[in-house]
Amino acid sequence: MPANSDYRFVVSRRILRKTARASAGVTALLVFLCFTAMSEPIVIVGKMVPSLLGAPIKNLRVVNRSGECIPFQIDEIDSTGDYVCPSGREPNRGTGILDTADEIVFLWEDADSAPVPQTSAAVVSVAVRHDAAVRYVGIVSDTLVKPSNVSYINYDEKKEKLTTPYYYACFGHNRFHFTSAGIMDFVRNSYVDVTNELRIRIFCKGLWGLLPVTLTENNIVCLVKRYKAGPVRLIRRGDFHLSLGFFFKGSHAAVNQICYPQMVRVPVYVHLPVRFKTWFSQAYIEMTPVLRKEASDFAFTVPSQGISLGFNALHGTDTLIKVNPNHSCMAVHNGSIGYGWLLDAAMDERYLSGSGYLFKSQAGPEAIGHCGFRLTVRDLPKGYYLIGNWVFFSKTGVQSLAEACNHVSKNALLSISGSQIVYYNQLNKVQQFRKR
Repeated sequence: MPANSDYRFVVSRRILRKTARASAGVTALLVFLCFTAMSEPIVIVGKMVPSLLGAPIKNLRVVNRSGECIPFQIDEIDSTGDYVCPSGREPNRGTGILDTADEIVFLWEDADSAPVPQTSAAVVSVAVRHDAAVRYVGIVSDTLVKPSNVSYINYDEKKEKLTTPYYYACFGHNRFHFTSAGIMDFVRNSYVDVTNELRIRIFCKGLWGLLPVTLTENNIVCLVKRYKAGPVRLIRRGDFHLSLGFFFKGSHAAVNQICYPQMVRVPVYVHLPVRFKTWFSQAYIEMTPVLRKEASDFAFTVPSQGISLGFNALHGTDTLIKVNPNHSCMAVHNGSIGYGWLLDAAMDERYLSGSGYLFKSQAGPEAIGHCGFRLTVRDLPKGYYLIGNWVFFSKTGVQSLAEACNHVSKNALLSISGSQIVYYNQLNKVQQFRKR
């Protein structure tokens, strides 16, 4: 078949069954889950706490039942719907006053197991519920409460390196993706250098299929001009475009890299000014992190599909599994540590025919292969599209990877004192600003 064929590598059911049996123990760990402690971010927006609207943000605290402040941050949203990021070359500024769209963020594991006493009418009590498990915090405007000195986020702007208790990531300069990343091994209390970089391949057929165009991560430019690093999340605001050569640039997109202690979210808005079929007959984008030799005992699994592919078991094998990867958790792990990935593209599934999972095992001095997904797009109507990616890191074995995916899909319920409304955790909320 031609080298640029969309379906050159298709794994057979026999190979799937064989590798699934070889890694059955690893897959079982992801299939049979229990509720374990995790650093799930809880996001509340200002309109949920009307009694605190108009309060100076610097005076607000999130407290436990002992009245002690837990790690939290409040991120302002400006009038355009953009995050206020006060650091970097081109910072923007907020009002410093809590508004309806501003976000209050803390972690599930830092919330208390018992309700916060209603010592005064000024305390806003929040209950966070996951099925039968409930956690509690209080939100109060009180400068006498000392802020927590705990921070889970350490960001070195000069090195463009993020370090948390669960992972580290080095971002490429003027790139939206990382160039290396590691996962914490809690048994050894050290990072395992798992990936070298995020491999990206964009393939398009223009002029009614007569002109094939291939772009890679080297063609994607992301200018991160401002950021905000708080104790529970880092926000890197970027504008990215495709560098097409000959001084041409593709349509701009807006991106926020939102990095929490145990997970990362990258929502990207892409503008399609005309119907896709007007320009291209088809296109796809592949995202596959390159794994280092330190991850040679890892396997690529998709629990919901019964897929498990081991790098040792399938040495030198290239596969494309034609199963729509949208909204399904995929994981790369050795049964103890690893990362999970959730593609969350807001597109009608009928336009994604031909998408699938990619797996490539290759020998090399540093890399053992790469795996991830291919998102194929056909005949997409014009408009704005949100393509989101979640990456999760293990804490208590690989169970927490699938658990984190589940929590993103099934948000916690929030009950707030003084309100009869039951809210959802706003973790999935995305500011819908546009790149101008």
